[in-house]
Amino acid sequence: MNSEISVIIPAHNRAHLIGETLQSLLNQTLAADEIIIVDDGSTDDTAKAAEGAFTEWVGMKGKSKKSPEFKVIRQENKGPAAARNTGFKVSKGEFIHFFDSDDLAASNKHALQLAALKSSGADIAYGPWIKGNFKDGLFQSSNQVLQQKGLPYGNNEKLIQALLTDWSIVPHACFFRRGIVEKAKLFPEDLMVGEDQFMFLSCLLAGGKIIHSPGTIEFYRIGDAGKVTESPDWAARRLSEWARFLLRAREICVLQGIEPRHWMGYRRRLWEALEDLKKSGITDEVLMTALSKIVPNGIDARICSWHRKLELCSGGVQQRLSGGRATRSFCLAPITSEQINLLEELGYHYQAPKRLPWF
Repeated sequence: MNSEISVIIPAHNRAHLIGETLQSLLNQTLAADEIIIVDDGSTDDTAKAAEGAFTEWVGMKGKSKKSPEFKVIRQENKGPAAARNTGFKVSKGEFIHFFDSDDLAASNKHALQLAALKSSGADIAYGPWIKGNFKDGLFQSSNQVLQQKGLPYGNNEKLIQALLTDWSIVPHACFFRRGIVEKAKLFPEDLMVGEDQFMFLSCLLAGGKIIHSPGTIEFYRIGDAGKVTESPDWAARRLSEWARFLLRAREICVLQGIEPRHWMGYRRRLWEALEDLKKSGITDEVLMTALSKIVPNGIDARICSWHRKLELCSGGVQQRLSGGRATRSFCLAPITSEQINLLEELGYHYQAPKRLPWF
């Protein structure tokens, strides 16, 4: 293996953003050995914009900074899972950083997360991330920092329970050893929602060890009208794809002797998925039948309903008190001065999330 760090970026119609994202990765204090952008059937100049941004960076840096091997792969539109898989298959790095084409990485991310993996022997390092809008030189945060601390669980079954009940992970806030990605058999290309959660679940089921890496941060862009997952047409499809993820996740857990239905949070997610599908008018009989066979009913369904209402209420209180909301597993906390400094290195000032009024 000649390379140590490979960055893989799936991109679809990101000509207006890919340059800035790429800059945040090229300007890491620890340079990647290779950066692979997979243009997933873009109809704009995403590939050209990426190549131009890299050429410009090389011209500015000259020989003063190591230049990674850089390549753009073009393929027909197959979705983010297929794009990540394409990039992974041609990559050479022992450590993999899957990143999104519209987000920004703090300059110390590679150095800090690679050191965490090497010193601990872990397979996956995950770190803090925060959602917000980038506008007029401001990063307008919509929440506090997620995963400011690590989950307080010492074994993989507890992590699996969190993942399927009240938590999620974003791969772009992580660093992976190549071996654990291979054991997980990459991303499932038939899932368009939760494909990243499914891959992470597969890593845990394969015995992957994870470690939290504080001190860095990833800035997750929201409010982008071009983002597929934020488009109006995606809302209905998201419901059915999420239901498919829940069913698939249970299947691979059961194969290893873990029954997610024992967990209240998972049963509630099943119940919510079926209720939301009914309200949306989606008529996928096969999916609805599969859900109906395992969704809670009777007293359990009423408990799920009350649990949802209670969470909405407590989330509103949390938003009013702190300007942020999330379940306990996300270890929500305010941004630190060091993380604000890392944001300012990227050319943005921080704007705190707004607290909701009490009336």
